[in-house]
Amino acid sequence: MKRIVGLLFCLLGFNIGFAQNAQDLIDNLKKELKNNPDAKRTAVIYSDLTWYYSKVATDSALHYGGKAIQESVKLADSTLLAQVYSDIGAVYFMKGDFQNSKTNYLRAYKIRKLRKDNRGLAKINNNLANIYEKTQHYKEAMTSFLEALNYFESIKDEKNSSITKGNIGLILLKLKNYPKARQYISDVVKYQEKNNFTEELCVSCLNLGNVYLQMNDTLNALNYYNKSVKACTAVGNQKGISSGFNNIATIKAEQKKSKDALALYQKSEKAREALNSNLDKANFDFNLAKEFIEAKKYANAKSLLLSTKKIYEKEDLKDKLQLNYNSLIIVCSNLNQPDSVSFYVNKWAVVNEQLLVDNTVKQTAELETKYQTEKKEKLLQKSKAEIAIGELEIKKKETQFLILGLISLALLIIIYLVYRQQRLKNKQQEQEFELKSAISKIETQNKLQEQRLQISRDLHDNIGSQLTFIISSVDNIKYAFEIQNTKLDTKISNISNFAKSTIIELRDTIWAMNSSEISLEDLQTRIHNFIDKAKEAKENIQFSFQIEDDLKEIKYSSIEGMNIYRTIQEAVNNSIKYAEASNIKIDIKSKNDVLIIVIKDNGKGFDADKIELGNGINNMKKRIQDIGGEIEFITNPKTGTEIILKVKSKKA
Repeated sequence: MKRIVGLLFCLLGFNIGFAQNAQDLIDNLKKELKNNPDAKRTAVIYSDLTWYYSKVATDSALHYGGKAIQESVKLADSTLLAQVYSDIGAVYFMKGDFQNSKTNYLRAYKIRKLRKDNRGLAKINNNLANIYEKTQHYKEAMTSFLEALNYFESIKDEKNSSITKGNIGLILLKLKNYPKARQYISDVVKYQEKNNFTEELCVSCLNLGNVYLQMNDTLNALNYYNKSVKACTAVGNQKGISSGFNNIATIKAEQKKSKDALALYQKSEKAREALNSNLDKANFDFNLAKEFIEAKKYANAKSLLLSTKKIYEKEDLKDKLQLNYNSLIIVCSNLNQPDSVSFYVNKWAVVNEQLLVDNTVKQTAELETKYQTEKKEKLLQKSKAEIAIGELEIKKKETQFLILGLISLALLIIIYLVYRQQRLKNKQQEQEFELKSAISKIETQNKLQEQRLQISRDLHDNIGSQLTFIISSVDNIKYAFEIQNTKLDTKISNISNFAKSTIIELRDTIWAMNSSEISLEDLQTRIHNFIDKAKEAKENIQFSFQIEDDLKEIKYSSIEGMNIYRTIQEAVNNSIKYAEASNIKIDIKSKNDVLIIVIKDNGKGFDADKIELGNGINNMKKRIQDIGGEIEFITNPKTGTEIILKVKSKKA
């Protein structure tokens, strides 16, 4: 098992090393702004505030970036406008909004290309490549990096050439082109060693060690990992130190040198604990959890995944949570925890849908911003034309009254024609925008449905087929051998039954994922199927299911419908397994736009003050609360249990 930690990209053009007195510079710029400088200086001040605020407060940076764009457009200063777009692209990159970052960099790229600013184009290519790498568009990233490298090499800029080569080497490593990756990163290491760039060597040696490890050259891998640890220690890079020790320990473990490996893992852990950022620790733990999964150490992996999940939820990092929930599904499946698998499948589906919605909202906002910007620019040009014409008329008025009358008449006609043309154009733009919004919405819905179908197919083809194989294998064992051991026979039967129930729950989940909406009639059919299976297990139980006819067409989202179904299913299971009921009634009705579902049994009930609630009841509460509903338990050891669900009624 090769554990690679520490692939780091250099962000050329972002000037990460801000001066410590950035706030003082901001205050001075604001004071200068109050003195009403000329238009050119005002635009420059807004541009500078955009840059200095980028590390202090990104919202403020974007605010001043908008002002800088307005002033640059008024001045028709394309050089300043390109710089502002580039600064705004950097701000969005720091926020993690790669789409808006890319949009602004491309605007700057277009202007600099017209001005034949080759150096500026090279820096933008590097920044665009970092965006493509972050979004896993490696082909586009490679193209942009190579364009930048060609320029830097043509002017013999060794420093920027070295940074760009390092980034190209890392993309080649991800693409598994190890010989090429070694060639590029080796050149970078030689340049950094020649110039004593210790901080940069900390990262480059770690990356080169990873390349050699993938090429099964452990001797060279150890050599460069040790160089990385030495350089990282010199500059106090705790993350690099932890990664280096961890990778060396992995090699020692594969060489069966357990004592050395354990000591190195402890050093890695100590360096990791020194990290200032909880997010850095969480990312490190998540990578370690993936290694535990690969090693089939599922209990260890689950512990790390649960701790990282809390940090990702606190920071609201949906993309990280999506990966975390996916890993928890794999771990819980291997630990035979079907309730947890179902829980995290639902969690994953919710986060995935939120990411799609966020992306749709972002794209819609971009279209609206583009429309408003174009509209403002046109109004600005119109205002300039009107001012110029007005000034000309004032000068002519003193000497040319007759001509003024003719010009005034012509001007009125032109204004009317321009006004009518502008109205038609605005109306056309509004229609185009509405059409684009409708198309975007349809495309998003289609993509969402395609993803749901793909996920359900993957679940059915992969997990479903594996469970079917388990059932078949267990049944073959029972019929192929005469098992005399009663406990063993019972255990094998339990495994088979568990796998069968898991398949049923998996089919329910796939059914919900394939349905954009679920009606109460669909739920009724699903519950009847469940009840029929329950009768097979316990024939002496009487079931009653009633639903008002006019409620059958009420529809809910797939998540809401699945939560209602799972809650009813859990209630019936509890009545059968624990309450020892002989009669179970399910009644669904509506009152004041509230759907009321009552599940009642005549079992032995329980004392709510004395019994400790288990995961089943807690899960029921959580499911109903997640869809904005209420749940009430009325129970008595003598009269049985009544569970009342209240959910907002939705029209079909």
